[in-house]
Amino acid sequence: MRKLNIRLQREVSERQKVEKNLQVAEQTLAQSSKLAALGEMSAAISHELNQPLAAMRTYLAGAKLLLQRKRPDEALTSFQRIDDLIGRMGAITRQLKSYARKGGEDLIAVDVRSAIDGALEIMEPQLKARQISISKTLPIEPVFILGDQLRLEQVMVNLVRNALDATSTVVLPEIEILLLADETAILTVRDNGEGISDLNELFEPFFTTKKPGDGVGLGLAISTGIITDLGGRLVARNGSVAGAVFQVTLPIIKNS
Repeated sequence: MRKLNIRLQREVSERQKVEKNLQVAEQTLAQSSKLAALGEMSAAISHELNQPLAAMRTYLAGAKLLLQRKRPDEALTSFQRIDDLIGRMGAITRQLKSYARKGGEDLIAVDVRSAIDGALEIMEPQLKARQISISKTLPIEPVFILGDQLRLEQVMVNLVRNALDATSTVVLPEIEILLLADETAILTVRDNGEGISDLNELFEPFFTTKKPGDGVGLGLAISTGIITDLGGRLVARNGSVAGAVFQVTLPIIKNS
């Protein structure tokens, strides 16, 4: 009996040690998961702030040049655009507060055409620097979806930026933007670049074919997440002749 009690005590003691080790392992895993999520979130925010910062740098340089040439009224326009970009950056950082909540909250009627124009305004300095040809075809009437203007602009900025990068080696770079409205809103961004080499991994986080320092591979992952949250779909394919084609499909609000 004594031997049996001793053996049982040992087994209980060993089980307690195993349970304690398991709890430590679970806590370590949970902490690692939190750190990984935090790292990915930080990278995403950094990625999304990079474009407004680049545009601000260009506008500041332009404003300085205009002031040196005694053209203060034109410089004020640049400062206004910088102020708008600062507001946009503040809105992006405020999204951190809603990351833990499910999508679908605080959504309003958004005209897709306005989101396209807003994104092109943000990308204007880079587009002008590259002297890239932009073809834009939009409906005359508003195309309303239930969404968020800022997030839709983020998607558009990412798609245009990818097209800009994809045409970096093209002699006459072109980007075509087409918006159609029927049962759904269909937004297409097409370029005449080198096309997509790996369609299967294209939307995976941190997947990129760019050189180090040119991108971290989060733009498309962020974009597809936003479109999915809005009840839509983002797909990609290679063009029939050349380049890449990205297509966003979103449900339309009728009679807005």
